[in-house]
Amino acid sequence: MDHLNKPHNMALAHPNKKFWNWGPLFFSSFFFFPLLTNWHTLAVGNIAAQIVIYAAFVTLYGIALYKKGETVTPVLAAMALLCCLGTYITYGTHSLFGFIGFFCGFNYRRKYCFMMMAALLVVILISALLFVPVKSMYFVAPAAIVSIGLFIFGMMEQRERFYRIQQVQSEQKIEQLGAIAERERIARDLHDLLGHSLSSIALKAELASKLSSAGASEQAAHESEQVAELARTLLSEVRQAVSGLKQVGLYAQIDVLIKRLQDAGFIVEKQIEKVPLSAEQESSLCFIFKEAVTNIIRHSKGKHVKLTLTADNGVVAMSIQDDGKVKKYQVGNGVDGIKERVNALGGQCDICINSGMALHIHFKEVTA
Repeated sequence: MDHLNKPHNMALAHPNKKFWNWGPLFFSSFFFFPLLTNWHTLAVGNIAAQIVIYAAFVTLYGIALYKKGETVTPVLAAMALLCCLGTYITYGTHSLFGFIGFFCGFNYRRKYCFMMMAALLVVILISALLFVPVKSMYFVAPAAIVSIGLFIFGMMEQRERFYRIQQVQSEQKIEQLGAIAERERIARDLHDLLGHSLSSIALKAELASKLSSAGASEQAAHESEQVAELARTLLSEVRQAVSGLKQVGLYAQIDVLIKRLQDAGFIVEKQIEKVPLSAEQESSLCFIFKEAVTNIIRHSKGKHVKLTLTADNGVVAMSIQDDGKVKKYQVGNGVDGIKERVNALGGQCDICINSGMALHIHFKEVTA
């Protein structure tokens, strides 16, 4: 649908561009050319009348600048009437009709702007026939040509202004959607991070309370110590999560995780390539890498860890594997969270425990 067929509510004036608003009036100085060439033959009253006409026109022009859309109609009617009657005083009014033409092109929808322009041309013709009957064409030609030209420029300005507004609105919408997605990502990360640990703390605290009531003070103390340990671990993870939010993207996050592995005594081998990822894919990989590394630090008895991230033929492949001995494998909340992220990406997640623990993930890379 053509945007010019839609209602619009724009004023020509730029709030912060006063020169752009009033600068075009420089060309209205042609109004005074007949006065400059014939001033010695004109009466003082005639000269004063021309100045009054010009001042009134400039005033109406200033009002029209701030009228939105078709609310400018009464002002343009007054400007056209002023120019028509002013032609009786001076034919310099032919230089003023063009300003009205520009407003006709800018302020009106397409189905109305041509009607307004046609009405303006009729006013120009009537002004010429009534007040410049001898040299009508010398008045009509410049007035009509300038008015039509500025009318076209007005339409172009309207179109460009509309597209700029649409672009700003689109950018604002994208930013809003990005903020919503980021909030959802943070909420999901916090849920994955806190849910299991808080449940464990609640259960152990409840158990400690029951043991204490039953007189098993030693066992209750042991459970209380585990609650304290879980709380300290959870606090550390929350701090790491907050620190992770401050990192710049996936690759900075990977560097932080490698440092954590090395601090824990692991020898790390990495094969990390720059791959095209959407914001959702990058966020999911941040979580997967972080969750997998946390599991290795907690449970692996190995010494070597290999991190891989590559892309080939439109498929992104990532893997995290260590050389620890896995006697029994049990799916927990962390692995469930990883699988949920991979499913959301439309990918495949494989876990192998033949020689250590290996996590392999594949999904399609982002497309333009």
